[in-house]
Amino acid sequence: MKKGKLFIINTVGSSTNYLFGNIEKEMNVVFIPDQLAAPKNFFLKITRFLFVGNIPLPIWILKIWFDKEFLLSISQIKPEDNLLIFERINMRALGMIKNLLPKETKKYNWFGNPIYPLFKGKKPYKELSKIKRMGYELVTFDKKDAEEYGMTYHTPFLRFPKEQKEESVNIDFFFCGEPKDREPYLLQLKLLLENAGYIVEYVIPHNKNEYISYEEYLEYVKKSRCIIDIYQVGQSGLTRRPLDALFYNKKLLTNNPWIVEFDFYQKSNIFLLQELNIAEIQKFMQQPSTLIPDMVKMKYDIHSWLEKFMPSPIE
Repeated sequence: MKKGKLFIINTVGSSTNYLFGNIEKEMNVVFIPDQLAAPKNFFLKITRFLFVGNIPLPIWILKIWFDKEFLLSISQIKPEDNLLIFERINMRALGMIKNLLPKETKKYNWFGNPIYPLFKGKKPYKELSKIKRMGYELVTFDKKDAEEYGMTYHTPFLRFPKEQKEESVNIDFFFCGEPKDREPYLLQLKLLLENAGYIVEYVIPHNKNEYISYEEYLEYVKKSRCIIDIYQVGQSGLTRRPLDALFYNKKLLTNNPWIVEFDFYQKSNIFLLQELNIAEIQKFMQQPSTLIPDMVKMKYDIHSWLEKFMPSPIE
């Protein structure tokens, strides 16, 4: 009986290193650092647009536009293997990968962000249909997107912490995320909470120098009583913030009504923001939290999440 491997193409960064660290030792997985970004050189950018992905090209030509080691890693994928890539919508790059793979290889394209903003407001139906015709199964964290665009739904994920050391909690409410369309509401909420005497900490980066590492982010989470989670317009899927609250036994303040459908929802742990009522928030914060069993949490761990994409044994 032959069992293939799961090859994963994803960007390298502090959060990726934390989430996927040692995954190759723990599962039958091969991690390939993403080298699909468009070249900065104008000539290379134009020629890549004209030639790449439309017709099969050998590696000795493709290395004009792509890293040679990256291409060789993809060429090692066998018919019994599966491929998982993260949120790639560039037709040339996806076509190039498809042409390098055996026809039997199962290909997944994971989307951990809402589809509409990803396409910058343009209707994505046509582009997503093209990606499907290349043989990629589109998988999303958002149930509404799954229904609207004919994608497969799968839960979001994090890495379940092996050890949880006791940390001194000195922040009442914490939020970390890009401003997007939610910053005015976040600032209004911050003012309301601070006027009620709470200690509130926000990290909202407006330029690359204001970002923090994933390790720094987790230190903030550990030192907080409650995580704030404000969603983008049109989103229904869970971001990582509710899972951080779940894994680290923190309360959660969120405006996502879909949260009540998840198996870890408890009123004592999760406050659904329908209006800015400080008295209700104070009452919620005074309530003891309900401890969620580890068996529920493990459903959202990266190891459980990856099982969906693992190849089936071939006799």
